[in-house]
Amino acid sequence: MLLAIVLMVCWMLPSDAQKISIEQFKRVKKDLLNQTPLPTDKKQATLDLLTDEKGFTFKADGKVEVQAEEGDGKLTVLTPHKTKFLVIKHPDYGQLTWKVPDKKGLKKKKHYQANLLTDKPGKEYKLSKQWVVFKVTPENAIVQVDSTLSLIRNGTAQFNLPVGKHPYRVEAPFYEVLEDTLELADSAKLIVPVVLQSFYSYLTVRTPLADGTIYLDGQPIGKGKATSGHLQAGEHHLLVLRESVCYYDSLVSVGRGEKKVIDLTMAELQPKPSFTRRAIRPGIEQTAVNDTVATRSDTGADQNLAMSGMAPVTITAADDTTEIWINREPMAFGKWEGELALGYYTIQTRKEGLESNPVFMWIDDTLPVMLDLSAPMASYGLLNIHSNVVGATIFINGVEVGQTPCVVENLPASKPCEVRLKNEGYKDATGTVTPIGNDMVDVELKMKLE
Repeated sequence: MLLAIVLMVCWMLPSDAQKISIEQFKRVKKDLLNQTPLPTDKKQATLDLLTDEKGFTFKADGKVEVQAEEGDGKLTVLTPHKTKFLVIKHPDYGQLTWKVPDKKGLKKKKHYQANLLTDKPGKEYKLSKQWVVFKVTPENAIVQVDSTLSLIRNGTAQFNLPVGKHPYRVEAPFYEVLEDTLELADSAKLIVPVVLQSFYSYLTVRTPLADGTIYLDGQPIGKGKATSGHLQAGEHHLLVLRESVCYYDSLVSVGRGEKKVIDLTMAELQPKPSFTRRAIRPGIEQTAVNDTVATRSDTGADQNLAMSGMAPVTITAADDTTEIWINREPMAFGKWEGELALGYYTIQTRKEGLESNPVFMWIDDTLPVMLDLSAPMASYGLLNIHSNVVGATIFINGVEVGQTPCVVENLPASKPCEVRLKNEGYKDATGTVTPIGNDMVDVELKMKLE
């Protein structure tokens, strides 16, 4: 009797257990600049499993229980030298016996990484991390977010951070340090443009010639006495003219952040009859700094949009047996045509007990609207696509979906996708990946110069 109960429990466990899988296993190596710390252990192998889930237990080769250290979006497991497989258990997702792809097993002094994915029907995946891309001028700056430092590469730096607020700092030689805070939402990546301000200098020139015009780098800055605007450190052309006669012509040096004052005496202001205006050095292009931020007055015209208008709308579902819902109300099967008042709408499809992700639509004018809806699916997958090149165009199955880095949502679960990256000056990078239902798969493609 006891044996029958044990066999029944063992038979029932797999049907109740949920799915655990390991994807994209690889060995991690130091980058060329050694910017990213890469911890290793002299006696054990280091394995980072990327996941936001907790509660896993691990046994190396099914015998040795190993502890996992929780980190930011990952679990770090130290395994004995030459571990050939891991037994992974979770109270909600069941058990997985994962065989290490490398025949020699996980080696000591080496660092590995893989995605630890879970699939539980009915579970709604919530994006806990999102991309932020800094676009910085000048290009040789350093960006620090939280405690992570990154050198700017071609004017851009990318971080995959937890949703929420993060302090950041941007600095570069000869520029003022910028410190601020960003806030990441789970809806879309954040672009942070940063233009650092130089350490500017000033030059004040005083002369006894009340009607003498003072020129700096070919531009008049005043008469008799004048102070320049913001200047870059270095040499500048100083000129004093009176009735087209030159009284002073020289190069002056201004240091970084210096507020220099030049008092010219009558002895130094000697007329030079042979001087012509063509001798004035052409103006030097300088960075304009506007201390006053221009703001656009809000007339409230957008907010007071008249709601009396109607827009013709056509909504098409995947097939004639799929039901179309507008604002949680059933409207038609297959296709709906009609007029909607200006405003905000939630559109979905339903079929055989399944419901699609909602499409949010804002109608703000009376122009025709056409909307094609995807078929409702039991689950959707997400791909977290990034590369060593920021701003590369992403194609999934030949369709452009965004630029790196990017989280692509609403992909059919268990259906392989071809991911292709394109960028001018680089060879295309491609890969095939299968989205996991209600979970996110990390996809990193490296691009090489042509």
